[in-house]
Amino acid sequence: MNNYTLFMILASVMLIPVNMMIFSKSLTIMIEWKMMSMKSSEVSMFFLLDESSSVFVLTVMMVTTSILMYSSFYIEKKKKMFTKILITFMISMLMMILSPNMMSLVMSWEGLGMTSFILIMYYQNKKSMMSSVYTMMMNRIGDITLLLTMMILMDSTSWMFLSTEYLNYSMVWISFLSISTFSKSAQMPFSSWLTEAMAAPTPVSALVHSSTLVTAGVYLMIRFKSSMLSTGMSPIILTVAMMTLTMASLNSLMEMDMKKLVALSTLSQISIMFISVSANLYSLAFFHMIMHATFKALIFLCSSTFIYASNTQDLRKLSSNSSYMMMTNISFNVASMVLCALPFVSSFYSKEIIMEMIMIKSLTLNWPLTLIFITLMMVTSSYSLKMMMIINLNKMSLNMKMNKELYSQKMSKVLLLIPSVILGNKLSWLMELNMNIVYLSITEKLIAPVMILTMMMMMKIDKSFKANKPNTSMKQMMSYMWFMKNLNLMNKMNFMNQSIVVLKTDEKGAMTNQVKTLITFIYLATKLMFKISKMNLKTTILLMFILLIILI
Repeated sequence: MNNYTLFMILASVMLIPVNMMIFSKSLTIMIEWKMMSMKSSEVSMFFLLDESSSVFVLTVMMVTTSILMYSSFYIEKKKKMFTKILITFMISMLMMILSPNMMSLVMSWEGLGMTSFILIMYYQNKKSMMSSVYTMMMNRIGDITLLLTMMILMDSTSWMFLSTEYLNYSMVWISFLSISTFSKSAQMPFSSWLTEAMAAPTPVSALVHSSTLVTAGVYLMIRFKSSMLSTGMSPIILTVAMMTLTMASLNSLMEMDMKKLVALSTLSQISIMFISVSANLYSLAFFHMIMHATFKALIFLCSSTFIYASNTQDLRKLSSNSSYMMMTNISFNVASMVLCALPFVSSFYSKEIIMEMIMIKSLTLNWPLTLIFITLMMVTSSYSLKMMMIINLNKMSLNMKMNKELYSQKMSKVLLLIPSVILGNKLSWLMELNMNIVYLSITEKLIAPVMILTMMMMMKIDKSFKANKPNTSMKQMMSYMWFMKNLNLMNKMNFMNQSIVVLKTDEKGAMTNQVKTLITFIYLATKLMFKISKMNLKTTILLMFILLIILI
């Protein structure tokens, strides 16, 4: 166990009493760090520690500790570099959670994008390079809209989240903020980057693409709760989230790549959080986000062990050896049942209340939409049980000697297994989840457990499913996430052509001419900026937005 892991364990243990004190006394702590002072000007960094941020910080620290322990076994080359990048990502995430103003939020947002880009291209082969560029291009739209939000809020007296409650709400900056949250949380039409990001090492996916980066958009929307409520963004959020949930759930039934299947499961759970936000259930959305972080990271770690042992990501070829991978089998089966919302495990306390509140909130969702939502929740149980049955019942096609699990592998899974089971019960007593009393009939109350039992009885392994089945148009549409992956194929091709041209110009020594052209362009752009500075703010923002769209 290296020094980084020991430090993370110590920091996580120290945070537990801090969280207990904040919850018991309902404290909100604001920390000001004066970075520099020059004459009458000061530059300060603020950190806000309240109930939401303290729980999320502890969850991120716990998941990162588990990933660092597991990476000591999984990553063979450049371990120190990988650990440093992972720690940098965690610091950016913690800064985003604790930042109460737009300036530090944008800095941490860019840090998340930069480190995730590096982690996706860690293997440095063709697939990982193209996936990282594709992810960066899709997320760059959200980064631009967040910068535009910050520029519009320059007219206010402060960039603090708390001061936005007293502003005259404008649909412009709230719309830009919503686009940023949708792009970072992979909602439609930005969903296609999440499955492409599975080219990263599996421990990276366990941290970045399940519990931290993709939930940043949900967390940001929870922070701007008052602004979202006052402008009536709920119907738009509901429409986008329902479309994403439908696409991810149906696509997961056809997917046979283990990592992409878990990524689609993450996408559907994030959509459930956004649907909760649209129904004004902000505390329940945050509670489900914390529960989801623990068990989804555990599923990714177990998937990593199965892929490592079987040397393939194809679900039909994966298998488990109970005598050699006992801890992995137990963890994977328990985490899959938590994903199904088995009664009295962590996700049951969040999913059940969300379902019940959506049933009684007839103003937010009418009965047809409620029925669709419950059906899509049944699909979650379907693909979870599909993974469990295939992996547990498959036999290894090759006779090979299996290595027993190392201590670091076992401990990394135990660290996430315990909260995946008991955290929901303990945290539901501490957080103010739902102040409304839910009145439901016995039939409505039993929908969640009956749904799981029904899927267990209906579930069977399709033995006739083969890799060489006819590739129909419907199957192709599902595999390409409703053809969203085709939207950026031209950008991929342009990037490849540009990289080839750059290599050729390097060989011919023509790079000097490109540098001169770049210097001329910077000079002309600076000259243009001096002229733009005489314009008003709205004209400047409009012009910058047009230029950014042209450049993209």
